[in-house]
Amino acid sequence: MIRSSPPRPWRLAAVALAAAGAAGCFACGAPTFTVREGAALSPGPPPSLSGPRVRALHLADFGDRTRQQDAVASAVIDAHRRAPFQLAVFPGDNIYDCGADTALPGAEGCRFAEDGNTLAPGFTPPADPWFGRHEEPLAGLAGIPVYLALGNHDVSPCGAPDPVAGARLKACLEVAHASPLWTMPGRHYVVDQGPARFIVVDSNLVKRDYGGFRLEDEVTFVARAAEGCAAGRFCFLVGHHPPVTAGTHRKEATPQYVARMDQLLQAGGGRIRAWLAGHDHDLQHLRSPGGLDVLVSGNGSRGRPAERFQHVSVPGARLLFASVRWGYAVLEVAPDGWTYRFEGEGGAPLYCCAAAGDGPCEPVRCE
Repeated sequence: MIRSSPPRPWRLAAVALAAAGAAGCFACGAPTFTVREGAALSPGPPPSLSGPRVRALHLADFGDRTRQQDAVASAVIDAHRRAPFQLAVFPGDNIYDCGADTALPGAEGCRFAEDGNTLAPGFTPPADPWFGRHEEPLAGLAGIPVYLALGNHDVSPCGAPDPVAGARLKACLEVAHASPLWTMPGRHYVVDQGPARFIVVDSNLVKRDYGGFRLEDEVTFVARAAEGCAAGRFCFLVGHHPPVTAGTHRKEATPQYVARMDQLLQAGGGRIRAWLAGHDHDLQHLRSPGGLDVLVSGNGSRGRPAERFQHVSVPGARLLFASVRWGYAVLEVAPDGWTYRFEGEGGAPLYCCAAAGDGPCEPVRCE
């Protein structure tokens, strides 16, 4: 068990809620089970950060048309109206269940350039209605760049005769697609916005090499991108698979997975401030054994209301906050620090943390 404090009244209420959910009452509305640990039980005031801020939406696992997706999308658009985002990052599982449609006429012509990352010139992708699963609910964000990473469902071969070629082609088609609500210039790439640098990676390679792509190329890319994380710039890794989790996917943290993830993290040279992830369909703030803030915002369209966050995936990691609430996250980066905030489908704050300078993101009161 990872809980750092004895049972409290709210915990007993949460257990009762879990029992009610098992009896079918989750159909009555969005689930609410939430866990807070350590410093999150008594958060302090937020620090005063100065200068203009970059405001970014963080939301993953959004690629299915569901009632949950409609509710979260509506809340995101309302949040954008209240205080506009400068950009959005969606770390994977952009199109459930199997990514782009490789059977469309002309799709088979998609090719990567020699770098295995960007698109080879001369290809025009066919119109694929599957992309509408992600884009249509976000029409209200038109006008800001929406950056995406590849998730496991995006490259799933889904019974293709040649799984290697099928996964590679699906990755290619997502890179090739472009619209006012879809920007993916490569399998991995860098986005600089004011004091923030977003290093977007293909974290599918943490599980295993696939489609002819290799983890070592991703490690090389992160090492080079992290060189730009100088004083006054805060760097965030954006990848679908979190380094640590207390969600369902903690079972994936085999020794091989942990070792491959460590290669990617170490490539950052200690310059990465946080990992922005999805994969687990919930909201989580964890701290890795090495002190990295891991922020999971994966409750976009497919929730897991029965999740109870009882164990972390890696010994030495700590869970600060977790919830099965439908929601999204807002990252704000200033020249002297950054803040992170989970908001529910109604727009109300669920949890907040703030980092001053190069320090960690500590739980603070939401104001």
